[in-house]
Amino acid sequence: MSTLDFRGEECPGPFVKTLRALAKIGKGEKIVVLTTSQQCVELLKQVEESLKIAKMEVHRKESFYEIIIEKTRDGVEENNIVV
Repeated sequence: MSTLDFRGEECPGPFVKTLRALAKIGKGEKIVVLTTSQQCVELLKQVEESLKIAKMEVHRKESFYEIIIEKTRDGVEENNIVV
């Protein structure tokens, strides 16, 4: 499980980087995203709900969000951002 630490970065950078990382992992694999951007959290939730390609757990820490994302299906193409 890899960790992507985007604390202090504003969206859309962390969002785009997370989608790219998700495109590179296989079904059943997980990534952890650390971010201070609530906008990034909301965008990732929208992707989860609309594309149904991952399960997400969001944990609010003292000064950031920890997001655990498990990819639930394959068929991801990084260049087309079809996660």
